[in-house]
Amino acid sequence: MVTTRIKRPMNQEFRKLHIPLAWTVTALTLSLSPISHAADWKITPSLDLRETYTDNVRLASAGNNKSDFITQVSPGVSVAGIGSRLKVNMRYAMQNTAHAREDSQIMTSHQLNANGNAELMEDLFFLDGKAGLSQQNISLFGPQTTDNTYLTGNRANVATYSISPYLRNRFGSIATSELRYTHDEVRTRVGGLSNSKGDSVLFNLSSGPEFSKLGWGLHYSKHRTDYSSFPSVNTESYSGSLRFMITPKFSLTATKGYEKNDYLSIGAKPEGDFWTAEFSWTPSARTSLAASTGHRFFGRTQSLTASHRSRNTIWSANYSEDINTTRSQFQIPVPLGDYLDQFWTPSIPDPVIRQQFLDRLMRENGLPSSLLLDSLNYFTNRFFLQKRLQASVAINSAKSTVIFSAVRTEREAQTAQGMDSLLYGSSNLALNDHTKVIGGNAVWNWRFSPRTNFNINTGYTRSRSISTGITDINRTAGLGMTRQFRPKLNGAVNLRHNERDTTQSAGNYRENSIFATLHMTF
Repeated sequence: MVTTRIKRPMNQEFRKLHIPLAWTVTALTLSLSPISHAADWKITPSLDLRETYTDNVRLASAGNNKSDFITQVSPGVSVAGIGSRLKVNMRYAMQNTAHAREDSQIMTSHQLNANGNAELMEDLFFLDGKAGLSQQNISLFGPQTTDNTYLTGNRANVATYSISPYLRNRFGSIATSELRYTHDEVRTRVGGLSNSKGDSVLFNLSSGPEFSKLGWGLHYSKHRTDYSSFPSVNTESYSGSLRFMITPKFSLTATKGYEKNDYLSIGAKPEGDFWTAEFSWTPSARTSLAASTGHRFFGRTQSLTASHRSRNTIWSANYSEDINTTRSQFQIPVPLGDYLDQFWTPSIPDPVIRQQFLDRLMRENGLPSSLLLDSLNYFTNRFFLQKRLQASVAINSAKSTVIFSAVRTEREAQTAQGMDSLLYGSSNLALNDHTKVIGGNAVWNWRFSPRTNFNINTGYTRSRSISTGITDINRTAGLGMTRQFRPKLNGAVNLRHNERDTTQSAGNYRENSIFATLHMTF
């Protein structure tokens, strides 16, 4: 059975982590800027109480399972600031977890999702900032959870932030430019996973409205990542593109360029010429389709982005192929709320009220913050070629909301196994050489009355290590009811079932739980 090495409880891990100074500076810059006085601010304190009973608190195999009662008390706050030149959205919770039988300690987990944008000089100088604190599964082939109820030994804190000042300029109707600098950091306290800091410069120069038929663009980027346990990695690329507008709704784009990466690849040398050919079709404001084919140093590439929105549905499909890392996955998650935000914008125009509604929808259905299960990203120090296909649909009616999501992800390692020796141990070095994951989930929320909702959700993932033959199948199912007692007080009762079938020795488990929650805002 695959094991992970965590030497500290999660609350002790966080004592070593800090909300990075750069995010603090960003938040102060945004909040103290004169433009903040023109924004509408809303600060909402909250308190969540949750009591859980589970018959398998460690997600252990049959015969080793132990039941437990778990109490969670989570004070939190959300801050929203919206103005013509400022947008800030922050949600924070301090989750305190106590187990009645299996762990005498109170574990504290901090959860933060914050982002902001400020226009510091009108139409010229801008600033983006974001930060996150979360708990993530470490290994793809260990017990999988989407919350901190269980004692699996396969979950750890992740802290991320980025700060990005940039300049935008318009040269009349001829061209527009953007020059951006970004500093970011990803930190954990997991032994063997290297902490990292990144610095990047991006420059784009694109044609303006004067080039209505034949547009053009020049692009340059350079990025340096400094690792605490490995040599720094540098990437650089430059390219030029031409775009031909066949009709106002249909265009063709060709791109040619050169890229260079200096990580120690076990495959093709990570540099060389690249090209792409793309078509884009936008028949209406609600429908768009873009697809491309091309070639990079690792071979042929394809991409797809498609979306359609009607009055009651949102359809989305995406396919991509790229060199990736764990740190970059943590920096650019796919939040469920952002995906659904456009869905409810027409019916809930107030962004603060809409965000509260989406938070409640995810909380009531036990959904993670990302669109699909968090286990699709796992800890590794290695670079990998990732091919990812994802499709989602949301259907809304007067009485119910249904969400379907599916994903297929394939990763092939591009750097040596030894980079993960401290993370997974010498006996599991081939585990992440080549992995494939298929998964999906479905959520149904039924508004029985203005104050009472019922929900059903189910999920499935199949993870396979091609190199070792290890295969894990995880299934989840849940049933719940929520009730709004007062305008600022609601509660929920949920039943949940988890099960895992694996080719690993003594790795199968079954788990059932019931939990009740109260959510209060002030």
